[in-house]
Amino acid sequence: MKKKNFIAAIFSLASLSLAANVQVLSPSGADFAPDAPDMVQSIVRAAVGQTGNTPVESSAEIQLRTTLMTMGSSIVVVSEQVKNGTVVGTGKQKAPSVDDLDVAIENATKQALANVEDESASSQAYAPEPSSTSEPQVVYVVPVESSRGSGEDPDENFARKRPTRNYVSYGLGAAMWHNYDYTNANHDHEEGMSWEQAFVFHYARIFEVIPQAAITIVDNMNMSFGDAWQLHEVFLIGGRFFPSTGTVTPFLGAGVGLGVQFDDHYYDSDENFAIGLAAGAELGIIFFRNSSVQLEIGFAWDALWDGFESFDRRFGAGSFYVAINY
Repeated sequence: MKKKNFIAAIFSLASLSLAANVQVLSPSGADFAPDAPDMVQSIVRAAVGQTGNTPVESSAEIQLRTTLMTMGSSIVVVSEQVKNGTVVGTGKQKAPSVDDLDVAIENATKQALANVEDESASSQAYAPEPSSTSEPQVVYVVPVESSRGSGEDPDENFARKRPTRNYVSYGLGAAMWHNYDYTNANHDHEEGMSWEQAFVFHYARIFEVIPQAAITIVDNMNMSFGDAWQLHEVFLIGGRFFPSTGTVTPFLGAGVGLGVQFDDHYYDSDENFAIGLAAGAELGIIFFRNSSVQLEIGFAWDALWDGFESFDRRFGAGSFYVAINY
């Protein structure tokens, strides 16, 4: 047992002697989110530890430099091992989306540090034995140039773009709809404003251009059935503002567009159909915003004006809905 413990201790000391201290530099190009630089650097440190080396923040002989760039909708990760001011190891990986970025960072880091263990083992196995006679030692240094070149700016070839997150939203809820007062003197007929409860179907496309704002395409359709039925739908293009970027995030939005209305309350058939300009506003909360699937609870109010020349005849609807964004 003592012999086995002695052999295990020897192997343990040998593995420690092969490890190297690696200074993990701050990543460049990781500005697509406020916490992204710290997140990327933490993933790099974990990947360095998986290679058997020790990540350090202080100055070390070996430095690891990480650069993130975008090519279309993909993110390219380039890791460079720098030793004595010279790039001696590189790794490159492509992530199709932000969700796959951690795997790309780990693989690029391991590629860049692949020769650290080999160099350490080589120095241990082929270290020259001391000799009583002094003989000159010849050391050959073969520099490895970076694929990027020393004087080339990476921004000249790759525009720095923030990867966007796009969502499709489907939701259901309840609404309160109204039409307008109408009087037809020729037919001696008067119809007062009606308020009706309705069901609402919510559909949206959400394009996050920055963490605090998004472009939206929203379609809210509500309908009610009874003695008189109505179908009210608006199609709006607008935006949302997010005051925070946490897991639970409130939002405020607005949009303008077109709308269509079928209303069976009126005596005159010409008034049953309306089409014209529309506008709306929304207020709500998004849960699990950092996830690929989100839960949204929202309140919306929209208005539809019959015709494009007069704003006298206005339909409106207030809606409450629960939606899934994915």
